[in-house]
Amino acid sequence: MLATRAGVNVQTIRFYERLRLLPEPKRTDGRYCSFAESDLKRLLFIRQAKVLGFSLDEIRDILQLRERGRCPCDEVVTIAERHLADVEPQLRNLTRFRDGLQNAVRQWKKSGQQSLSADSICSLIERTAQPN
Repeated sequence: MLATRAGVNVQTIRFYERLRLLPEPKRTDGRYCSFAESDLKRLLFIRQAKVLGFSLDEIRDILQLRERGRCPCDEVVTIAERHLADVEPQLRNLTRFRDGLQNAVRQWKKSGQQSLSADSICSLIERTAQPN
């Protein structure tokens, strides 16, 4: 089953089909969906692109560019620049959070306390949301 192999649920596949991120599947005589290996590869690509922060609209655009078989360089550069602008602040926040978390864990271990305030992690997350 495609959903199981890709690590998603069936509703996700149907949603992607409605958005035309995935092609409409072929049907067997019994009206069951029949997916090709290329459908799995495409679904895995979509999942990874989402993990990397691309929107579904951007993913659709990228897939359509790929299907055309030629490189419309201006469009690719525009997508890449836009995504880079989105990723940079996220990377700064994640780096700040990682550094704060590393320091906090070191301090927690050094203190030897067997229990910590539930607010400890909340404070760390809240500090990450604040600008430098």
